[in-house]
Amino acid sequence: MEEKQRKKPKNKNEICRFWNFISNQEENKAELVLYGEISDYSWYGDEITPKEFNKELKELGAVDEIVVRINSGGGDVFAAVAIYTCLKEHKAKIAVKIDGWCASAATIIAMAGDTIEISVGGIFMIHDPMAGILGYYNASELKKIADELETIKQSIVNCYMTVTDKSEDEIKNLMADETWFTGEEAVQAGFCTAVLFTDVQTQIEDTERIIVNSVPINIQGFHTVPKELLNCKGSYNKNNQNNEEDRTLTLDEFKKKYPDVANAYKNEMMANTEGTQQTAVEAERQRIKAIDEMTLPGYENLASQAKYEKPISAEAFAMQMIAEQKKLGNTFLNNREDDIKNSNMNNVTPTPNKGHNGNNEDDPYGDIIDKLYPKTK
Repeated sequence: MEEKQRKKPKNKNEICRFWNFISNQEENKAELVLYGEISDYSWYGDEITPKEFNKELKELGAVDEIVVRINSGGGDVFAAVAIYTCLKEHKAKIAVKIDGWCASAATIIAMAGDTIEISVGGIFMIHDPMAGILGYYNASELKKIADELETIKQSIVNCYMTVTDKSEDEIKNLMADETWFTGEEAVQAGFCTAVLFTDVQTQIEDTERIIVNSVPINIQGFHTVPKELLNCKGSYNKNNQNNEEDRTLTLDEFKKKYPDVANAYKNEMMANTEGTQQTAVEAERQRIKAIDEMTLPGYENLASQAKYEKPISAEAFAMQMIAEQKKLGNTFLNNREDDIKNSNMNNVTPTPNKGHNGNNEDDPYGDIIDKLYPKTK
């Protein structure tokens, strides 16, 4: 966040445009793409550039949503504050998506979002505003510059406080320390609302410049850039492409290089496997027990087959027994019918009992039987 001295544009043709509006009339949405430096000179005292930006913003019309895509290492604080103000005053929903880096002055613009999403491999950095000074100044003049920087810092703190729950002092301390956040850390700290699971490619050119998703970012003005952030997920170092870290490791190589990780993973897998095995053993025990409990006499062989030779569930075994019982019942009925036919019982004509010795004496027992079982043919 610094002020750069440069001749101001005399007309819109001299504007160094760093933004791009993209209209989507079908969905009544628009995109504002802010890739690279937020203005390569100061908007302080510049009337033409902010006016042109606001004009293009208004030309979008009454859109429902403006997606602000950011991949920037920062730039002019006055330009960032002006853009922040324009977006906050717009009636559309502002959805900020940080595709790579959002550092320094770029973070001010991000605070205008109703939602602020950052790539999981992205970086979010806040620090104190700085002023580039050329020439000679006395103590009074330097104090005035310092006072102006404090005023600018307070305005930035106010922007951050509209999003995060951190106190004013906490934010000021974070800025003084030039604090760097990964995407997930920025969400945890309250500066962003969600993580985007998108890739970020970081190519380190030298100590002064890096390339983030094909966008050059000048890091010369930063006091410190944590090494671990440059090597975070989705990043690579052009000057160290053959680094052993980038090479795919075999299982044995991984075990030797990262024994603690390998052992922890092995223990976790073993614990999961033991739990799965125990569950399977208990389920099998319950299956066999259920089959034993429902097995009827005469069906022991069928049960043994269901338990061990051709394992099936207890429910399926119950259906097998019913089918076998039905089959046996049909066999019994068919055999009985065959016995009746083969014995010629259907051809026997019952005759009344006339008494013993062939006499026609009354037979009271035969009469009772005849009444109970009338003659049929």
